[in-house]
Amino acid sequence: MPVLVNINGELFPPEEARVSVFDRGFLFGDGVYETVRTYFGRPFLLDRHLARLGRSASRLWMPIPGGLDGLEREILRSLAAAGNVDSCLRIMVTRGARPGFVNLDAETAGDGLVVIIVRPFEAFDPACYENGVDVALVGVTRMGKRSLDPKIKSGNYLNNIIALHEARRQGAFECLMPNQEGCVTEGSTSNVFLVKKGVLRTPSLDCGLLDGITRSFIFEIAAEAGYRVEEDKILPADVFGADEVFLTSSLKEVMPVRSVSGQKVGDGRPGAVTQDLLRRYREGVHRLVGPGA
Repeated sequence: MPVLVNINGELFPPEEARVSVFDRGFLFGDGVYETVRTYFGRPFLLDRHLARLGRSASRLWMPIPGGLDGLEREILRSLAAAGNVDSCLRIMVTRGARPGFVNLDAETAGDGLVVIIVRPFEAFDPACYENGVDVALVGVTRMGKRSLDPKIKSGNYLNNIIALHEARRQGAFECLMPNQEGCVTEGSTSNVFLVKKGVLRTPSLDCGLLDGITRSFIFEIAAEAGYRVEEDKILPADVFGADEVFLTSSLKEVMPVRSVSGQKVGDGRPGAVTQDLLRRYREGVHRLVGPGA
């Protein structure tokens, strides 16, 4: 069963998977989620993803039915049942449903809902890594820290959807969103790094962005390789003046950027630092979850 859905511990084929129309995740985006991929059939950095899911839920005063240990068991059971060579998982927890109620008050919610969607992993076109991708700086700003804590990876993604739509209308693969002060934060589903004279730079968390799992892993492998990494305020001019730019996420890994809003990055080809970090990232995957790990 290549695509499989686990709803509160019960397994369904996708055409039979159902949740209530009164579920608060459906009604209000009142939920949290994580995206995880597997390598060699094993979920990569699952412990970090689950820890972040727990922190996100805690910041929303949202219990996780069965706890994180129970959730991990259901994830592994679902992966085994799907039987894919490699999978992409979307793990969602919502505040649940109370049939007949459409009410913002969290106290009126019913029992929580846990949904795990397992589907075959579909790799990006190799050309994305060989040639780089185009991104666009968009006018849609990242939701402010005082509006929604960026540390919460919530299912409320309309801000990101609109920003990505703007970028796609410009023919770009991904967007880069500024904050309300005009500093670059992140993409719709990725973090961003610059390389300038061999130094890695990335927006600081104070700018209002999600602390990506892959972002943190890049810090580790970059340090091992002897690169200096700086977290700072990044202005559009810094992006346009960078020698290299790349995106990171659990699915994108380390993806080189060849142009920003139509302006070529460096010589328009993936740079040496980006290529080195992609190689080291994949070596790290083998070390942690590869055969014999």
